[in-house]
Amino acid sequence: MRKLTCALLCLLMILSTTFCLTACKSRTDEMADQEIYTEKQMNKMKNKVFKCINEQDKEGLKKLFSKDAQKHIEDLDGKLGQLIGAFNGNKIESVDSKEPAFKGSEQTQPLHIYGKYHLKMDNGDKYIILINICDIDDDNKEKEGLFKITLLTFSKDEIPEGFRMRSNKDDYGVFVYTLQNYPKK
Repeated sequence: MRKLTCALLCLLMILSTTFCLTACKSRTDEMADQEIYTEKQMNKMKNKVFKCINEQDKEGLKKLFSKDAQKHIEDLDGKLGQLIGAFNGNKIESVDSKEPAFKGSEQTQPLHIYGKYHLKMDNGDKYIILINICDIDDDNKEKEGLFKITLLTFSKDEIPEGFRMRSNKDDYGVFVYTLQNYPKK
């Protein structure tokens, strides 16, 4: 009887250890899948945004914004004109970025994806652009799409001391910062 009890306890320990390891692995796999998914989605949006900027296509850029953002961003046409104008007709030559960050998941919605890109322009200037999208919101499809673009017309090495952006991560809008107009304390 004692041998049978020990054998059953060993079997239960093996099964519970296997279950725990399998559960951990599947959570890790799920997070890796989520990162791959968000990276693909952000790359699609990033390429569309950069194409519109390079082609100076304000209407194309406007269509990338969610319907909700289009309703809530005051003077969206004017702000998109300012954004495209900040490039002075120069084209984006190369892009350096880290993997995008995300908040939410397919199960915990909405899924917001944030990308930060260091741009090198064809005239040698360096800019930074931040792109925020809502990729999935089953409860409110009008919120899906681009909802914020922030452009810094200077490189990370030129960021002024004490520089602060005026918007929160999830604010709607188009924001353009130059060395001449950054908010000073």
